[in-house]
Amino acid sequence: MGCCIHYALRDGMLQAVVSGKAASRSGDAFADWIARDIAAEAGRNTVSRVLIDVRGVADRLGFLGALSMTRRAPREVGGYRVAVVDAMENDAYYALHEIAARARGYVLRCFSSAADAARWLRSAPGRD
Repeated sequence: MGCCIHYALRDGMLQAVVSGKAASRSGDAFADWIARDIAAEAGRNTVSRVLIDVRGVADRLGFLGALSMTRRAPREVGGYRVAVVDAMENDAYYALHEIAARARGYVLRCFSSAADAARWLRSAPGRD
């Protein structure tokens, strides 16, 4: 199990492309670590618009909730706008995470295209 997160700051948004393999009993903790790292990077860059591309992560369905940042404390993600890019066949798994995100004070949407995700993120003002 291991991953790589490639960060880029473009158009006032943080883009995080995650790749690697997460299959193991600690996959949920692994995803939580990724989400913490992405949230910390967004905080360091003072951006509230985050694009997370998980298409390069193998065996990820078991930890979508943690990876979508829904476990972050509201003070850490309040006001964020998060776009997760994933395979279209996984879209249905995000519905509950989108509701959980709203309860924590941020907006989450899943996209199958990074271009569509970036367009959605640019369509709303951020704190940056």
